[in-house]
Amino acid sequence: MGYTPELRQWIKKVEETRPRRLERKARGEEFPSLTLAEREERLRAYHPDYQAESRREIRVGPNKGYAVYHKIVDLLEAKSRIDPDTIDLSKIAYETDVLVIGGGGAGTAAALLAQEHGAKVIIANKLRHGDANTMMAEGGIQAAERVGKDSPFYHYLDTMGGGHFKNIPQLVYRLVTDAPTVIQWLEGLGVMLDKNPDGSFQLVHLGGTSRKRVHFASDITGAEIMRTLRDEAMNRAEDIRVLEFVPVIELVLNEHGHCAGTLLYNLETEEYFAIKA
Repeated sequence: MGYTPELRQWIKKVEETRPRRLERKARGEEFPSLTLAEREERLRAYHPDYQAESRREIRVGPNKGYAVYHKIVDLLEAKSRIDPDTIDLSKIAYETDVLVIGGGGAGTAAALLAQEHGAKVIIANKLRHGDANTMMAEGGIQAAERVGKDSPFYHYLDTMGGGHFKNIPQLVYRLVTDAPTVIQWLEGLGVMLDKNPDGSFQLVHLGGTSRKRVHFASDITGAEIMRTLRDEAMNRAEDIRVLEFVPVIELVLNEHGHCAGTLLYNLETEEYFAIKA
């Protein structure tokens, strides 16, 4: 795809000023970095994510008051596609202990852990099981498991700093302290992470890491994890049922206002059905 006319004008300006900038650099003159205030000023002036008019507050639901993009607010505040008078919630297609919405890496892992604690589980997928972002992930997983060279302390600082200290500290603490155990769990299921000849994990840096702690499986880390989790869910078919091409349309509340199930739509039969959980 070619450059737009507007972008070509900016490129021309860069090319015109390049000789002068090279001369200054040759003389040892450094170009000062923008201050934080100057960066903020430019972001708010030119970056759509920072412009106030690009967002508005959500007026309903648990995220009421959050300012997000207009299209997201439109979706969250839209009327339901369901006519309540046409749905009979007394007819339950499935009943289970735990319903997992979405069978990506996180959803499938949650289903496996719920099953390990004795629950009957259903995984509802809007497409096929494993059609998820996890399958496309290439980088790796951070876990501070090198005693003496790394620790959850450094992992915590790196994560908080990478999030500009806007993360929820309690969640970050849980993330970094659980990470080594999760690596062991994944390896126990059969995830084949790259290792050194002595059997130790190969570790690399990714953006924002102060220590090498990123575990990986070549450049197909996500696919390797998803392959293993999906196969393990299939091996536990007696307790984990997988439904495909059935997006969740609505959450169903009980008389106490607690979520007690969902209404789903079968993309093949074009029918609605309910799951109690």
